[in-house]
Amino acid sequence: MIRTAARPQDASTLAAIGLTILAGLLYVLGYALSKRLVTQDGLGPLQVTFLRCAVILAGGLCAASWPGGPVTGRRLLRPERAWEQRAAAAALVVSNALAVMAYALMPVTAASALGFTAPLLLTLLGGLLLRERVPPGRWLGTLLGFAGMLLIVRPGGEASLPGIAAAFGGALTYAVYQVLIRRLRDAATTLDTVLQVALVGVLLLAGPVAAEWRPVDARVAGLVLLVTLVQTAALASIAAALRRGEASRLAPWQFSGLIWAMALDALLVQVLPTPVGLVGAGLVIGGGVLSQMAGRGRSADSS
Repeated sequence: MIRTAARPQDASTLAAIGLTILAGLLYVLGYALSKRLVTQDGLGPLQVTFLRCAVILAGGLCAASWPGGPVTGRRLLRPERAWEQRAAAAALVVSNALAVMAYALMPVTAASALGFTAPLLLTLLGGLLLRERVPPGRWLGTLLGFAGMLLIVRPGGEASLPGIAAAFGGALTYAVYQVLIRRLRDAATTLDTVLQVALVGVLLLAGPVAAEWRPVDARVAGLVLLVTLVQTAALASIAAALRRGEASRLAPWQFSGLIWAMALDALLVQVLPTPVGLVGAGLVIGGGVLSQMAGRGRSADSS
């Protein structure tokens, strides 16, 4: 009977892991497309983010006008636990803005390394704020994933102090966003999360973007729509994962995004991973597996 009772929990955990890994892949694809918009089409990073939010919000408003649909004006403008939902949305928008600043102030590798401290911070916040039990093995798994990430990106010593502060701030606010979403799992659906991020993003970024607006033609608009679809799917995946699994347990699996980045580099620009990078990938996978094994026996007993 213990095994039968544990199966739904195990299935939910596996689903959460799969969604977290999928979110990593989608985020990498989305950022690769966003980079094209910035480097080749001349849009600013904030404008790309604003346009994504505006597209989602416009879609939400259209859906709200459809009778009997899943979106209503009340749900969008006066959601349950509105302040908490919008605080989570603001944390994600601020995280993106700080990440943009970090990438502008220092090399990409250094910004990436510091940005991927978010899973480690998520494990810490999951234990402190959500009162999740974080066994020593899960801490070790997260630290192994972090060490693997450092081997993959190998940050240099060229980072500036403001850049370090911005990257770390972006990682911290992203971890806060995930903790808040975990707290809201009984009050906000994935759709609520996506729409609130869009609403808050438009309101926060409208002023800065208006001051440095770049024209958008039909081709660029199409690429913005593609970026929006991919990044929204990533956001929905991580939100769904955090409703199914503990934040601290899922944290190490977020390092899988670096493995996806290595694979895309090999496929798209024929840059093969180095032996050191492969060792790092092994540590990322090993850290995720270790984090799952940690505390499993206690979970089964409690069931």
